[in-house]
Amino acid sequence: MRTYIFCAFTVLLCALGTTATIRKLAINRGVGAGNGVQHDVSDIGVECTPGVPFRYADSKCNYLKCKDNIYEVEICPDSMAVIDSLKKDDVATVNPCSKPDPDCKKTLEQKGLGDQDVQACGLDLNLIIDMSISISAIDKVKVRSFILKLVKSLRLGDAFTLVSGSTYGSEVHPFLKFNTYNTGTSILQAIRKMEMNPKKGTATYLALREAREQLTTEFGRRPDKKAASILVTDGVTNPFDKSPETIEEAKKLKDPKSYEKGVSPPTVFLIKTPNNKSTGSVSAAEKAKLDEIMEKEFAAIPSPGAEHLIKLDSFEDLEGVIAPILRSSCEDL
Repeated sequence: MRTYIFCAFTVLLCALGTTATIRKLAINRGVGAGNGVQHDVSDIGVECTPGVPFRYADSKCNYLKCKDNIYEVEICPDSMAVIDSLKKDDVATVNPCSKPDPDCKKTLEQKGLGDQDVQACGLDLNLIIDMSISISAIDKVKVRSFILKLVKSLRLGDAFTLVSGSTYGSEVHPFLKFNTYNTGTSILQAIRKMEMNPKKGTATYLALREAREQLTTEFGRRPDKKAASILVTDGVTNPFDKSPETIEEAKKLKDPKSYEKGVSPPTVFLIKTPNNKSTGSVSAAEKAKLDEIMEKEFAAIPSPGAEHLIKLDSFEDLEGVIAPILRSSCEDL
């Protein structure tokens, strides 16, 4: 479910998540089947564990499935949940979804019955993906799966949609430019290989700058196509004193004067994912300061209109924003 109301506590969690003490990416789940083995899932962002086609995804209605040697998020069949043994052992080699559960009911869009077909949308799609260490390894996989499903929803190629994108932490890692590949298979493969473990920090200002530089004809931007930039992040710029630079770069990204003649600025979407890291005790003054940073930064980044700022309660909600984003981006094409 989306929520458009941010309480101060949520703001605090989002902003401090990048500075709080966090657990390592090697996440130890529970002890499995009485064998005393703790399952290390630090590898899920890179490749599948040999002999382990399924993994637990911190959700009763979803699981991780090995596809093309990496784990992607899959949704259990309608009204079915993951088996209890998967929750305990973290891994499975048989059907992970055989437990009836009415809470795991798919939406029409998840069933492929959305109200508008946008696959032939001609768009220059730019992706800006926060992979900072405040996001757990499993949640990073959920973000990547969301990007893969988003791109798979579009018809790819020179006459249709082309994709560019970067991930970022304290530095930016481009994984695709518009003129790198123009076939669906190669574009998806580049997304699968995106950098998911950058250095500590959240340099959103650098990521926005890189996005603007990618949206030029030098890197394959098409003057006759509209563009959309999608920023997915769990918090604000870190260190916080760089937030004004993020605001300035957000303005430049949307400013027509930033681009060459005939090239339009992108429509910018901001998807705010949850931050699940503990922050400890924080003073009222610190809370107020972080509240102010969050409000200013998140007001500056997306394009005008409530549909361009999407706040999620769960990483499982990512898939539900695909159709609305594509409808909004493609409606004038």
